[in-house]
Amino acid sequence: MCYKPSRQRRTAVTGRCDHCEWTAITTSYPEMVKFYQDHLRASHPKAWLRV
Repeated sequence: MCYKPSRQRRTAVTGRCDHCEWTAITTSYPEMVKFYQDHLRASHPKAWLRV
Protein backbone atom coordinates (compact mmCIF):
# COMPACT_ATOMS: atom_id res chain seq x y z
CA MET A 1 0.00 0.00 0.00
CA CYS A 2 1.27 3.44 -0.85
CA TYR A 3 0.42 6.69 0.93
CA LYS A 4 1.47 10.11 -0.24
CA PRO A 5 0.07 13.61 0.05
CA SER A 6 -1.55 14.95 -3.08
CA ARG A 7 0.12 17.96 -4.67
CA GLN A 8 -3.27 19.45 -5.47
CA ARG A 9 -4.41 19.70 -1.83
CA ARG A 10 -2.18 19.57 1.20
CA THR A 11 -4.80 17.76 3.25
CA ALA A 12 -5.46 14.95 0.74
CA VAL A 13 -4.09 11.46 1.36
CA THR A 14 -4.12 8.93 -1.46
CA GLY A 15 -3.87 5.17 -1.23
CA ARG A 16 -3.80 2.18 -3.54
CA CYS A 17 -3.97 -1.57 -3.19
CA ASP A 18 -1.04 -3.76 -4.21
CA HIS A 19 -3.44 -6.62 -4.97
CA CYS A 20 -5.85 -4.87 -7.38
CA GLU A 21 -6.74 -1.54 -8.97
CA TRP A 22 -8.40 -0.07 -5.83
CA THR A 23 -7.53 3.55 -5.07
CA ALA A 24 -8.87 6.09 -2.59
CA ILE A 25 -8.45 9.71 -1.57
CA THR A 26 -9.19 10.90 1.97
CA THR A 27 -8.40 13.87 4.17
CA SER A 28 -6.43 12.02 6.87
CA TYR A 29 -3.99 9.13 7.26
CA PRO A 30 -6.11 7.32 9.93
CA GLU A 31 -9.14 7.47 7.64
CA MET A 32 -7.07 6.01 4.76
CA VAL A 33 -5.87 3.16 6.98
CA LYS A 34 -9.47 2.33 7.87
CA PHE A 35 -10.58 2.43 4.22
CA TYR A 36 -7.67 0.20 3.17
CA GLN A 37 -8.22 -2.32 5.96
CA ASP A 38 -11.94 -2.46 5.16
CA HIS A 39 -11.06 -3.04 1.50
CA LEU A 40 -8.61 -5.84 2.36
CA ARG A 41 -11.12 -7.60 4.62
CA ALA A 42 -13.83 -7.44 1.96
CA SER A 43 -11.83 -8.08 -1.21
CA HIS A 44 -8.62 -9.86 -0.18
CA PRO A 45 -9.29 -11.84 3.04
CA LYS A 46 -6.16 -13.97 2.63
CA ALA A 47 -4.00 -10.85 2.39
CA TRP A 48 -5.80 -9.40 5.41
CA LEU A 49 -5.13 -12.55 7.45
CA ARG A 50 -1.62 -12.94 5.97
CA VAL A 51 -2.18 -16.64 5.34
